[in-house]
Amino acid sequence: MRNHPFKYSLLVCLVPMLMGFCILPQGISGHILLENNTAMPLKGSAKQKGRPIATMVYIYEAANVNQLIGLEGNYAKGIEAKLIKQVRSNNAGKFKLRLAPGKYSIVLGYQEGVYIPYFSGNSGVAFIEVSKHQFQEIDLLIIASSIN
Repeated sequence: MRNHPFKYSLLVCLVPMLMGFCILPQGISGHILLENNTAMPLKGSAKQKGRPIATMVYIYEAANVNQLIGLEGNYAKGIEAKLIKQVRSNNAGKFKLRLAPGKYSIVLGYQEGVYIPYFSGNSGVAFIEVSKHQFQEIDLLIIASSIN
């Protein structure tokens, strides 16, 4: 009879731990590339995709262009939105972030501000959707010629 409390306490400790291994994480992962070439590619030559770059990847609540500070092309001095998470890509340009399901804006640290890799519609800042139990793969390109 004395054995039962020990078995139940062991069960109470192990079940949450085992459940943690069964929960699938979700988020985003990908690569960051920098394209410096401002010249037009020669006819018949392959277009360069850019070189990997280590930089900051910022995830904000879904933002609109009116929340960008000092927007010039794809470059802004900052963004007035709630920062959710940030991570630095490695020297190969790779990054990975775990996020709760939802809609976010993704921007990249570049020079003294942020680079917007793309716009979503007329007013959205680089929206990305995270679905439950899935990692969204995304490759992002910083085009240096788009910065004045």
